[in-house]
Amino acid sequence: MGFFSKLADAVTGGWVKIHLQWSEPVLGKPIQVRINADGVKSDKDIDGVYVQIVAEEKVSVPDVHLAEKVNGVLQEKIQDVENTMITYDQKFPIGGPQPLKTGQTYEWSGTITIPADAKPTYLGLRASHSWRITAGLEVKGNDPDSGWAAIPVIR
Repeated sequence: MGFFSKLADAVTGGWVKIHLQWSEPVLGKPIQVRINADGVKSDKDIDGVYVQIVAEEKVSVPDVHLAEKVNGVLQEKIQDVENTMITYDQKFPIGGPQPLKTGQTYEWSGTITIPADAKPTYLGLRASHSWRITAGLEVKGNDPDSGWAAIPVIR
């Protein structure tokens, strides 16, 4: 592996592969998570292991009548209005600092809980609320992670 590929792996977090598994997400109940790290390409000290969950609400309203000034003249225009808002964003620590060695495989497990009063997943005609989850390793530079996966969260 050349210098530039090592540098790219350090910058992108590509020096290890992260996999995440989880049990059915139910608001207010413990969710079992298991994180695997394999394909370690170089020895690294990590500062921790985490799972992050984010919820996002999107609202779309079509054909909204808006007023705007064009060359000092008030004019009406019609457009669709959309808005997105993060309703929940939490990082849960799963493991602490440790060294990872080239060629080794690692596994961490734990539980996380989404508050019972959070909004569940829904898909409406003009609004939706969705959840996504990822796992990562905290390191200097870019945290390698499992990538985001959509999860349905129920009550």
